[in-house]
Amino acid sequence: MPDAAHSSEALKILVVDDEPAMVGALGALLGQAGHRVVAAYDGDEALHRFRTEQPDLVLLDLAMPGLDGAAVCREIRRESDTPIVIVSGERDMGVTVELLDAGADDYVSKPFRGEELLARTRAVMRRREGARRDTGWRLDKRRHEIRWRGEPINLTVTEFRLVERLVERLGEVVEHADLLAYAWPGVPDPDPIWLKPHLARLRDKLEASGAPLPVAVRAVGYRLDPSGTA
Repeated sequence: MPDAAHSSEALKILVVDDEPAMVGALGALLGQAGHRVVAAYDGDEALHRFRTEQPDLVLLDLAMPGLDGAAVCREIRRESDTPIVIVSGERDMGVTVELLDAGADDYVSKPFRGEELLARTRAVMRRREGARRDTGWRLDKRRHEIRWRGEPINLTVTEFRLVERLVERLGEVVEHADLLAYAWPGVPDPDPIWLKPHLARLRDKLEASGAPLPVAVRAVGYRLDPSGTA
């Protein structure tokens, strides 16, 4: 029975993994949340199913025989802006950063908690829906480019990631730990003091562009309001 608390919309999700047990586990988890699962067990089959089934979201493993997950990610991104979440046991943070730069929307490490994976899928789908609404924000992950009302804002890689996360959860409070993990994905334990100076410089750039500014929520995190008002 669909879990209404976890799924506001039933999605068609392409699950790509060469381990049938993992595909089964993901299928059970997503099915319980009300989603329909399309399975693929290697890279070539993944691209075929993607093109024929036109899923709403892709959960993609990396280590597969033949065409690997990284190649599948790049090919899908050349064809579509369909959200891609990498689900892998890869521990090299450099690979994670490379895939995010190549167009993946998020990365979940195996083993993972079911609630975490469902939360990540909801987050990337919110970002897709937000991009469809006239929020004023346009993000291009492949080019590391952010525009406000059509005008580009010159940001560093870290500033881009901070804005990306805030826009992804527009109107919600993003906790400090969440922002740290997203802005510094290659650092095991990023120092909380890094946030303040980066956000101060980011605020200056956003203000100069006439864009909405992040609002600090004391002892919790930051929020970017859709209206741009504090």
